[in-house]
Amino acid sequence: MIAARLGSLLLLAALALPASAAPRGTVTGILRYKGCLTGVPGATVSVIGRERQVRSDTGGRFLVELPPGKYSLVIRGPSLVPDQRVDDVMVGAGKLSDLGIVEVWADERPALCVPDAAAAAMTGGVEPTVAAAPDLPALDLPGSQVTVGGSSQGHVLVRGSPGSGPGQFGLQGNPAREDEDALGPPTFAVGPAGGLLVLDVLNGRVQRFDARGKFQGSFPVGRPGQEPVYESDLAVADDGSIFLVTESDNPTLTQYDPSGKVLLSGALPPSFKGVDQILAVRGRPTFLMLNGQSVRAELGWGGIRAEGPRPGLPAGDVFVQVERAGRWSALVRFAAADGRVRRTVNLRSAVPIARVRLVGVNRRGDVVLAVDRQDGADDETTRAEILLLSLTPQGQIAGTVVVPPGDRRWLFREFALAPDGSVVQMQSDVGEVRLVRWPLPSSPKDAAAGEGTLRGRILDGARPATGASVSVVRAHRSALVGPDGTFEIRMPPGTWLVVFRRSSAPGVPESAPVELKVSVTAGGTIDVGSVQLAAP
Repeated sequence: MIAARLGSLLLLAALALPASAAPRGTVTGILRYKGCLTGVPGATVSVIGRERQVRSDTGGRFLVELPPGKYSLVIRGPSLVPDQRVDDVMVGAGKLSDLGIVEVWADERPALCVPDAAAAAMTGGVEPTVAAAPDLPALDLPGSQVTVGGSSQGHVLVRGSPGSGPGQFGLQGNPAREDEDALGPPTFAVGPAGGLLVLDVLNGRVQRFDARGKFQGSFPVGRPGQEPVYESDLAVADDGSIFLVTESDNPTLTQYDPSGKVLLSGALPPSFKGVDQILAVRGRPTFLMLNGQSVRAELGWGGIRAEGPRPGLPAGDVFVQVERAGRWSALVRFAAADGRVRRTVNLRSAVPIARVRLVGVNRRGDVVLAVDRQDGADDETTRAEILLLSLTPQGQIAGTVVVPPGDRRWLFREFALAPDGSVVQMQSDVGEVRLVRWPLPSSPKDAAAGEGTLRGRILDGARPATGASVSVVRAHRSALVGPDGTFEIRMPPGTWLVVFRRSSAPGVPESAPVELKVSVTAGGTIDVGSVQLAAP
C-alpha cells in the first residue's frame, strides 16, 4: 500500500473562491466536554455540504469562515461519541457568529473534570450549546482472544522464492523485521476471472498467475535504466484493464490492456502524491483514496480528469470510511455524496484493536475490512491476528475469518478482493512470498447493528421439536431449531408476528402453526421461554 500522506492541495484548490464572491462570515466556539471545564483539543469540526474542516486548538477553540447561509456542524474526535452535530448555525456576510461554549459528549468521563454545578458557576451561568449525539448502533466482533496462526481455512495459491526466474520475486532484507531496506513486491491485484497480478518491482515486471496460482507470464513496467518506484499500487477493472499508479516526485497513472500493453499514461496532480490506494470501481474509472476520501481520476487522450473529493470509498449509493476509535472499538461510517452521515456502526472488540483498514467493496456491495488486533501474552510477548470482516451497508456482519499477520510493511498492500468474495493476502518473509486465499464464511450469528435477539425453546409434547422452523412475518427472517429445541434469531426493532411450525412428513397433513406476537428493542434480548407446538 502506498504511504499515506495528506493530499491537502486538492482540498485547498476545491475551497478556492473567486474574488467576486460575497463576503464570508465567521463561526467560532469553544468545545468542552459535557459538564466539564476541560477543553477538547484536536477535535475536527466539519461543515455538512462544504469541503470545509478545521481543528480545535489546545483550549478547544475553533474558527471557520463560511459564505452566508444556514449550516450544520459535525464534531468528531478520538475521545468523543462520533458524529455529534450542531444544527441551524446562521452565518451572515461579514459577521461573527459566536456559539460560545459548545458541550460535546465524551466516550468516557475525562480524568480532570469540574462537576456540573461548579462548571456553571465558573462560566457565569451562561447556557452552553449542547451538541446532539446520535444513537450509535454497535456490533460485537467475534473472538475473546488472539488466534495465533489464524484459522485453517486459508489456501496457498502461490509460493515464490527469491530470484528473477518465472514465479520468483525480488526480495531484499526481512520484511518481518521492518528493516529500512526490506523490499519485495509492494502490491498485487486480483483480476475479474480470479487471476493474480503481482508487481515484482525489483525485477521491473508484473507477474501473472491464474486463479489456481499457475504462472502465466509477465510484462515489463518502468523504463530500463531508471530506478524502480517502490511506492506503487495496482488495480484491475472489470474488463481486465490494468491501472498502475507510481508515487514518485512526479506521480503517474498508467493504463495497460489485459495483455500488458501500455494504452495511456499521464502525470497526476501533485496533490495525488501520497495516496492510500488505487481501486478500480464500477468499470474503468479509478478511485484514489486521499486521507479517507476518494477522488475519481479518469484517463483519456486529453490527459487525466480528476473529480472529487468524495466522502469515502464508493459502496453502492453511499460512501464508506473506517477509523480506529480507541483501543476497543472502530467506527464504520456510511455517508451520502454530500457528506451527510446516514449510518455509523461501532465495532466493539474484546481484543485490543491496533488499526483498521478498508480492503474494498465486493460485488454484493458488502464492505470488507481488515481489523488488526493484538494482545500481550503472560510472558509479555505480543500476539497478533487480523480479523477479516464483511459488513453490509445496513450494518450487518456478512462473514468473518481470522488470518495471521502477513508481515508486510505498512506502506505496502496486504489484501485484495477476489471476484468470488474471498480475500487474497500477500505474506512475506526472508525466504519467500506467499499469496493465500481466505474465504469469508457467513457469520454464525447474523448480527446487525441496532437489532435485537429473540430466543427460546420449542417443544413437541415433552420432547424438543427437532427440525421445526421459526419465521417472522414481513421481516423475511427465519431460523432452524437445534436438536435440543432451542432457537435464536436476530430481528429489527418493532412488534412482530413470529410463526412456529413443526416439520411435516410426506403425505402427512401439516398441523396448525403457533403464532406469537413479540416486541423487540434495539440491542435487547427477548427470551420467550418454551413454546408448545399444537397437537397434530
